[in-house]
Amino acid sequence: MEFKGIDVSRHQGSIDWEKVKSSGVQFALLRAGYGSDWEGQDDERFLQNVAGCEAAGLPWGAYLYSYAMSLEEAESEAAHLLRLLRGKKPSYPIVIDMEDADGYKAKQGGVGRQLATDIVKTVCARLEGAGYYAMWYANRDWYLNRLSADQLAKYDFWLA
Repeated sequence: MEFKGIDVSRHQGSIDWEKVKSSGVQFALLRAGYGSDWEGQDDERFLQNVAGCEAAGLPWGAYLYSYAMSLEEAESEAAHLLRLLRGKKPSYPIVIDMEDADGYKAKQGGVGRQLATDIVKTVCARLEGAGYYAMWYANRDWYLNRLSADQLAKYDFWLA
């Protein structure tokens, strides 16, 4: 079975969610934010997108783009997601996006394979512990070379 979904963030601007749903889209994955638990790193449209999805009856999940370079930062990223999700009922997964699309991690000296894997495990465990369906996201390079996917097998995976 195939489902049609979209990935949105502040970059898409204001969205007509009724129009999105009537176009055949069946779910949305909404960027909640990025990095540690600071309000300035919340996606400015996350709450508006959640409200729009719910008003249109469109199921949604959320993701956070990770900048974590330590387990302490992973804990902060989990707290970031949990703060934004408080009182909300997503029907799709909550995802940690583990990659380095903008080169931040590389500029900081990089993250070793085991630490990167442990960051994903930390965030997913916190999400599951709070009752959410946790999942992780990475591109092919990160999946094959920078994470130990076998250690993350208990969580579903979204390939970029």
